[in-house]
Amino acid sequence: MIRNVITALLWLHASAVIASSPVSVLPAGNFSASGDLSMKKGSIPVSCKTTFDGEVGRHGAITVTAVHFGGFNPLCKSIKALGLPWQGQVETPGQLTVQDMQVKVRVPLLGGVCGPGPVTLAWTNHNAGATFDAVTLGPDCAMDGTMLTTPPVNIQPRLLSP
Repeated sequence: MIRNVITALLWLHASAVIASSPVSVLPAGNFSASGDLSMKKGSIPVSCKTTFDGEVGRHGAITVTAVHFGGFNPLCKSIKALGLPWQGQVETPGQLTVQDMQVKVRVPLLGGVCGPGPVTLAWTNHNAGATFDAVTLGPDCAMDGTMLTTPPVNIQPRLLSP
């Protein structure tokens, strides 16, 4: 009996969260988001080919499970994502937030940890991309770049049924 009551309460809570979600995301499931990410730690800028791997739910919940930094610049190999998986949420059709983003730059004297902290990104459906536009991550990091998703993700306002 108690198990049934707990199950019912959990189901009602999940239904309320889904019902209050302002967006619909298609396709839900695994994604990769790749592009050039310019990152600045202190006064040292570096541009890396970057890929975020994860999963997005139908109602906008995001989980980033892996981040890969690469490219021709050898400093890219010194950047590592910390605290994965990162959780996030699509808040509107044009904006998403990734909570607790954290990276470590492993270079002598100028390296260190950026974050953890929330990072808010702009979203556009026309290129299925998330844009870091002068995004800051404490204490002294900044990021710019656009990550395009594969498969292309489309975020729309959720239509409420009468």
